[in-house]
Amino acid sequence: MLDAQTLSEEYIKCYLDKSRIYMITHYLKTYDGTQGKEVDFGLFPRQQLLCKALGDGQHSVVTTKSRQSGISTVAAAYTCCEAVMADDGSPKNTLIIGNTLEIAQQMFLKVYDFLMQIPLWMWGHTEEFINAGYDISKPPANDNVIFDKRNQKEMFLKNGCKIYARSSDIQASRGLTVHFLVFDEVAFIENAKEVYTAALPTISATKGRCLFISTPNGKDQLYYETCKRAKLKGTRDWNGFDLVEMHWYQDPRYNKHMEWLKKNDTTGDYDIEKEPTLDDTGTIEYNEEKWEKRIKDGWTPRSPWYVKMCQQFNNDPQKIAQELDASFLGSDSTVIEPQYIEMQRELNVREPNPDLKDPGVEDTWVWKPPYEGHRYLMSIDNSRGSSDDATALEIIDLDGIDDNGMPCVEQVLEYNGKLTGDIVGELAYSYGVQYNNAFIVVEDIGGYGAATLMILQRLGYKNLYYDDPMLKKYTNQNDATPTKVTEQGLPGYHTTSLRYNMLSEFANLVRTNQFKIRSSRVCNELDTWVFVQGSRGMDHKEGCHDDTITCLAMGLFVMQHSVSKQIEQKNRDMAMLNAMVRANSRIIQTQAREKREEVTNEHKLRVEDVMFTNKTVEKKNHPNMWLFCGASTKKT
Repeated sequence: MLDAQTLSEEYIKCYLDKSRIYMITHYLKTYDGTQGKEVDFGLFPRQQLLCKALGDGQHSVVTTKSRQSGISTVAAAYTCCEAVMADDGSPKNTLIIGNTLEIAQQMFLKVYDFLMQIPLWMWGHTEEFINAGYDISKPPANDNVIFDKRNQKEMFLKNGCKIYARSSDIQASRGLTVHFLVFDEVAFIENAKEVYTAALPTISATKGRCLFISTPNGKDQLYYETCKRAKLKGTRDWNGFDLVEMHWYQDPRYNKHMEWLKKNDTTGDYDIEKEPTLDDTGTIEYNEEKWEKRIKDGWTPRSPWYVKMCQQFNNDPQKIAQELDASFLGSDSTVIEPQYIEMQRELNVREPNPDLKDPGVEDTWVWKPPYEGHRYLMSIDNSRGSSDDATALEIIDLDGIDDNGMPCVEQVLEYNGKLTGDIVGELAYSYGVQYNNAFIVVEDIGGYGAATLMILQRLGYKNLYYDDPMLKKYTNQNDATPTKVTEQGLPGYHTTSLRYNMLSEFANLVRTNQFKIRSSRVCNELDTWVFVQGSRGMDHKEGCHDDTITCLAMGLFVMQHSVSKQIEQKNRDMAMLNAMVRANSRIIQTQAREKREEVTNEHKLRVEDVMFTNKTVEKKNHPNMWLFCGASTKKT
């Protein structure tokens, strides 16, 4: 047994090291799966970095990690040491919240295992332990020595510290006073933002801190956003979290015999460079700076362990991104794959033009003004009236010109805000007139667009979309909708049966870059637009939005199916008219030859003469006239 002075010195070393690295590495053991046995808890560099971030005591911490990185184990060890080292009269309470109770309990039980490894002399009250017959150089013989209470969800230590395990419920932290709040697998908590918001008061009163642990699960509202803003340290947008990133190749257990791959642009094959090994086990020199440079230069790491893990995931890119690469970009089951969203961001997304800003409407973004002769389509998805819901208004240029001077279909104006009903109708009228009497399609499923449609009709706007009877069977009778029924039917878009087709076609247009997204708001919604589990449906993640997506999808769907049919009819009419012109020209020339008269311009019949008779001109406000002759810029 160590003498009293040595014990005192050891205790001081453990106490003063707020990172708890000394205490973890000298007094705790953990199971190493690669060796298949319990070993001394040797922290590798990135695990030490986490301990230092926690020990700093100033900020909360968020981690990104690959699978089996041992971060939860390190957090459990740190929690154990904090409880043991708690000052008399100042106990430390820890709340562990998992996406399920089982996940929280896994870390909870690790804390228990570590507490039961701490020798009794480190707990204080050594005389009491000695008088009770305990060997203070050894860990406690049973629970009762250090616990007042212990069950599957709570541990109450005799020194006053308490540790709780809870599932992800809004009430998880109710009635608790907490100094250290741990969210394990936070990216997989469906209502994570609400649970976190509810738990914040428990640590604000104690000036406590929070730790987020997870593998990525797409771009969710809490974990992804926390990581993203943690990278902004030093700016006004920083969220107060320190970020600790943990990649598989930074783990000495998994980077043995590591090599680097890079595609050769000349040959198309992969160049391979092996990391020099230091021993027969394949251990390599730990050099994060060198690895970061290689990755920036386009190299990709792999090791026998990594290859084996990929095989276990059936080489599923999403699983590999999530579990191994710690990548937000490829870890989610988004409708549109992340690479295509990033393509839109890099190639097409623009900041709104400040010179075109609508001074009266803060939430309107404008990228291009109306151009003479261009055809514009406006789509409107009205707010349902909930506090989280927003109205989307999009204007699409069907005759757009990209940066290379090539024809394209592009987004030129977007409103996304809280305006509803008649106000949106007035806004739509104003923008519609400006953009060459744009063809306007208003979603009226459930009657939410009725007020907008009524205002547009009251103001005399003629260029409105009516449900295409070729797309679906639809009855014009709808007593609940106070909009005017014409011989064409009911204005507005009413179908729900084609929603999946509408969204699927939108996704394809984005993937193939046939539609140019200019708005960052749209791309942000695409990041959280996912396939609904157990169905073929597509929807936004809980707490997120898809207003601009559905609005654009509706407009582009109408463009593809309704407008395109009208264009096809126009082309057929033009072909017939050209045939008539050719036939008439032959007749005129034959007559001229017979009369030996020269053909003059007065005899020539032009397509325009056939297209725009007096009868046609009188109907210049026909809803589809914009397709044939270019839209009038005058108010209708």
